[in-house]
Amino acid sequence: MTDPSFYRRIRPENLPMPDHHIMGLIEYTLREDARIDTLTRLVSTNPSLTVQLLGIVNSAFFGFSRQIHTISEALVVLGMEQIQSLVLCFAVKESLSRFSIPQLDMDAFWGDSVRRGVAARELAKMVNGPVEEAFSAGMLQDIGLLVLFYMDPEKADRWPLLRPNLPEDRRAMEEALFKVTHDHMGGLLARKWGLPKSYARAISAHHRFEKPSRENMLPALIHLADLCNAVYTCHDKAGALKLLEKRSKLFFKLSDEQIQTLLSSLPEQVRQATGPLKIKPTSHDDFNQIMNQANQKLVEDNLTYRELTWKLQNSLSQRDEYAGRLEAELGKAREIQKSLQPDLKKFSNINAFNIPAYHLSGDFYDCFFLPSGAIGFCIGDVSGKGTAAALLMAKAISLFSCLCKVGDDISRVVEMMNAELYETAVRGMFVTFAGGWFDPVTHEVHLINMGHLPPLIMGPEKIIQVKPCGPPLGVMPNVSSPRINTIPMGHSRLFLYTDGFTEGRLKNDPPDQGLLGFKGFLNWLVQSRQMSVHEQVQWIKDQCIQRLAAQADDLTLMILSGESVPL
Repeated sequence: MTDPSFYRRIRPENLPMPDHHIMGLIEYTLREDARIDTLTRLVSTNPSLTVQLLGIVNSAFFGFSRQIHTISEALVVLGMEQIQSLVLCFAVKESLSRFSIPQLDMDAFWGDSVRRGVAARELAKMVNGPVEEAFSAGMLQDIGLLVLFYMDPEKADRWPLLRPNLPEDRRAMEEALFKVTHDHMGGLLARKWGLPKSYARAISAHHRFEKPSRENMLPALIHLADLCNAVYTCHDKAGALKLLEKRSKLFFKLSDEQIQTLLSSLPEQVRQATGPLKIKPTSHDDFNQIMNQANQKLVEDNLTYRELTWKLQNSLSQRDEYAGRLEAELGKAREIQKSLQPDLKKFSNINAFNIPAYHLSGDFYDCFFLPSGAIGFCIGDVSGKGTAAALLMAKAISLFSCLCKVGDDISRVVEMMNAELYETAVRGMFVTFAGGWFDPVTHEVHLINMGHLPPLIMGPEKIIQVKPCGPPLGVMPNVSSPRINTIPMGHSRLFLYTDGFTEGRLKNDPPDQGLLGFKGFLNWLVQSRQMSVHEQVQWIKDQCIQRLAAQADDLTLMILSGESVPL
């Protein structure tokens, strides 16, 4: 097993080198003062290279009308620049082919390399780029992968898994497999072998997504050539074609028609080039078949998209239908909850209101006549919000009303309420509660406060707060004889309220900023004290609507006046 850090420690001296004959040919090919006679002699000393070079010169790839018989004649016909490019490519191929890499399909590898070289050359023609350099750099851009397999031949069986992927995906797979990639290794090899700097830079940078400049077009050309090859070799042909067309527009403003014309010409040009190079074709590339596969994938993707769109629309319709049913159910629940509130028209000295923060309220209030002629009243706030709080509210209000009608000890009523709520409480819910009886004959209030905000008794001269005498209901299993506050009302009023007021936030337009708070709420009560009970309730309700921001908690207020007697 190769140590993953080995690849990152690679130095040029560790890379494979061609024999001295081929190395000498490569070095001479790159000289600016290279002579045709000397180059002819160097090429002719390598029979395999001579056969390949004469084969491609005489192939339809170049399309000369007469037969070329010698290397010197080929040099004259093609010109020094073009023959240098061909010699360089073939020399590198000849050198790397010497290294034995079991399980690696060399024909498939070099076939892909030729396709990239041809595509890069044709792209360069379209954009007036470096044609011969594009062919060589395109053909050599993946030589780093051969080096990786040469250094770790046991992984050569992964080549069939790497090849049919989009270039970016394949590079990521190489990173996971070797901890280094072919572009990095190819750049090292190009510099080690003394290839032109433009080749080394392009091979190192062809996976960088950068727009080309007129002076540096080579990386972009072979980047697109890599995608041209992917259209023919990868599973996602539609994805490769889409990327190729998009980036061709971005890099060189090439049209889709130009790209498809290029792609359609590749199979025949590759066949013409690979024949003389003795590369056996691994597949029969047919452009029409390739395009049919790509279009079929696009059709399937479109159908899938339409199906997903239909499912989404169907889901949204179902959601809307469900939301409508839920809204209707919550509306019914709200109507039921409102029906639990007392008919305040029966009382001349009591009025109240409740503004829920959501559909259902966790606050409650109630008032009712007792058999003795007294008036029972209460207010409460259930911990939590929503449906669960509303259900517990309904239970608490029903318990108080029923128990008050069968017992004349309010302290005992509260004890029984607590025991029932504690026994059946879920998820730690509890109820803050304040309630009692008002005697219309004596004008006395008998009041118990169980963990609720202190009710206020506001008289002509002073304000009294009724502090809690026990914990909220449902918190402890037992509450022993909670204290009853007996208060003469006279010309006073009793205000019972929930924390939606003290924690209510004023709208953010000066000077009303921040919380209303207890002082602000008390100021409202003082401002409206001269009004009748019914007018005072309506005035405070209007203040809530006009001056408070969107509420996060329920608002509930009950006012009981000792100034008059019930109807």
